[in-house]
Amino acid sequence: MTLHRRLTTCFALSFLLAVVSGCDRPQQNNADTSDTVDAPPQEAPTALEANTKISHLLMGTGSVQGVYFPIGGVICRLLNRNKHLHRIRCSLESTGGSIANLRDLREQKFDLVFAQSDWQHHAYNGSSAFTKDGANDDLRAVFALEADPLALLVKEQSEVKNFDDLADRRVSFGYTRSLQHRIIDDYLAAKGWSQKNFKEVRPMSDTRQVRQLCEDKLEAILLLSSSLNDYLKDLEPECSVRMVAIDGEQVNKVIELKPYYRKGRVKPGMSTAVDKEVMSFGLGAVAVASKDTSPKAIYHIVKEVAENFNDFKSLHPSLAALDKRELPYAGVSIPLHPGAVRYYREARLLKR
Repeated sequence: MTLHRRLTTCFALSFLLAVVSGCDRPQQNNADTSDTVDAPPQEAPTALEANTKISHLLMGTGSVQGVYFPIGGVICRLLNRNKHLHRIRCSLESTGGSIANLRDLREQKFDLVFAQSDWQHHAYNGSSAFTKDGANDDLRAVFALEADPLALLVKEQSEVKNFDDLADRRVSFGYTRSLQHRIIDDYLAAKGWSQKNFKEVRPMSDTRQVRQLCEDKLEAILLLSSSLNDYLKDLEPECSVRMVAIDGEQVNKVIELKPYYRKGRVKPGMSTAVDKEVMSFGLGAVAVASKDTSPKAIYHIVKEVAENFNDFKSLHPSLAALDKRELPYAGVSIPLHPGAVRYYREARLLKR
């Protein structure tokens, strides 16, 4: 999966104890049915039995080595600790990522999945990778998860203070087909810029970008904020870098044109390049369900996340910058699930 795919296996595995202890895996029914031929017919359940029946919500997450699997474990743990009250049991499975999740959701293999915000949009509209699948207008958003904003980096002593200062400078935005390059191309289009506004735009790998910035062969580079620590943790002391904000009306215009984009804050501590909060924009992650997924289950899963929000954010570094007010909106470009709408209205988190 694209977002945060660079998290280490060790870090992800540190969540597995919480996942295993807090989530119920789907169970196979191993009951012996060899002597049921002469059994009397079952009677309809009583009202008390119906009220105590536990329903099951199965969540599709992502790779065990990624970020979505441990976050899914945290969500299931929150939901399961009160299953004696709402009678809903949550379990999760590792998966192949956003596109596979959205296709499996369409085939009713899951009740809830995680997906990158652009793939959520394309699956709903039948565009990009989902052109052959066709539009799936049964998709419903549940809540926004973490953002992965762009990280525009310059040397510490650089005169560049904002994006406009990059005019007539030598820069790199990664490989031409890289995610950050595709995002910045949308920003440049909204801004009315092209590559002609720069002295040179060099396509290259992220590793080479960082090296050439340190060697003063480039004046600015572009990474995803989720990869900052991976690429900057071993910089030599003489290569001190800082992050430049990407904000303003052009960002608002990009989000208006392509609502799967969202603003995001890169907080201090994510990297040595960030000593104060910096605003930028990019893609994010969204929890997505089908319109037929139980409204009761979705209501309670949103409720548990929202009403334990500070604890929820503290359980994974990628959630640290998440704002509760963004849950119904950030990167959400499809209709909200009725169960989510019910909670957001009760909590006064909907603007409309």
